[in-house]
Amino acid sequence: MAVFVLGAGATRGASFVDVMKNPCLPPLDSDFFTQLQRIQSAKHHETVDSVIRDTTELFGRNFAVTMEAVFTTLEHTMRMVRTTGERREFKYADLVRKRDNLTQAIAALFEESLCSGRDMLECEHHRRLVNYMVPADSIISFNYDCLVDHMLKKAGDNRWNPRYGYGLALRKKGALRGGYEWWTPSQPAAIKQTVHLYKLHGSLHFSENVRTSVLMLKQRPYTRQHGLLRFAIIPPESYKRYDEGFFARLWRGAGDAIHAAETLVFIGYSMPETDQHSNAFFRTNIRKESLKSLVVVNPDRAARRRIRSVVRVGLTEGSRVHSFDTLAEFAACSRSLWEPRAAPPNAPPRLLPPPSVPSPAP
Repeated sequence: MAVFVLGAGATRGASFVDVMKNPCLPPLDSDFFTQLQRIQSAKHHETVDSVIRDTTELFGRNFAVTMEAVFTTLEHTMRMVRTTGERREFKYADLVRKRDNLTQAIAALFEESLCSGRDMLECEHHRRLVNYMVPADSIISFNYDCLVDHMLKKAGDNRWNPRYGYGLALRKKGALRGGYEWWTPSQPAAIKQTVHLYKLHGSLHFSENVRTSVLMLKQRPYTRQHGLLRFAIIPPESYKRYDEGFFARLWRGAGDAIHAAETLVFIGYSMPETDQHSNAFFRTNIRKESLKSLVVVNPDRAARRRIRSVVRVGLTEGSRVHSFDTLAEFAACSRSLWEPRAAPPNAPPRLLPPPSVPSPAP
């Protein structure tokens, strides 16, 4: 079985992303504020202006920070104000407002970069990814957006059933049946035939009823109509509540998938050193010498090295390791290229040739 791990680069690499057609691109953590200021839709201008003003107050006019850095700064500032009191410049209610503004900006940015009007755009690379998949496969996503969910609906006939595929209890609730009907393909897979999608940091279409703890799926994850958008995500803060509520069930299911995996495919995920939760997740769940193949889709060589370092316990001399710069390159290949066929009994392991080493300079 294969497990596909998606990071922000998987969404940035979508087939419809074209700066000549839409200068606002699906964001990476490093360029979140750059993309935010490219939003052209007038309905989001107030949100954008508020976030830029808030960030300027925290970091100065020429700020150069990541989204994670801002969330983490707000988190620790709020904790400090609770501890030491509101005797200084920052007020707790104002900090909460800043965090809410930033959270709403995430949805606005995805609506601008992933939708045309009210319709979500379709990615041919993700369609190919869905077509690759077999019932034993799983997707682990660290993304808030719903691009892969949308393509599972569009291309996941007999492969995907959102009622069971998220690894969560989506129970009937009135006529909406938990909201999963909006994300169901025309021919949903049976309960034991669906691939699984574990969204470890939550999703913009997850809506949890605080009183009943029932999780619903929203039809329009990015569209704000009345008041603030409500969704269940884990913000990129230093304290991540992955072991609380339904998130604990998500992480456990994803851990089981990693433990059973024979092939790992990392797409647009950089294994950041600062995300100790995710690093610990992979280190503790990969079985020793269990991987027949490892695929890393990422143009960043440092990110490739980090991934190989974290998963090395699962590699053997016979493991195949493939690298691709882009999702388009990976999607153009057949699955047989990167997933070795089962070897006949007593067959020696198939080894890749060693990498070429440049001759030392004279």
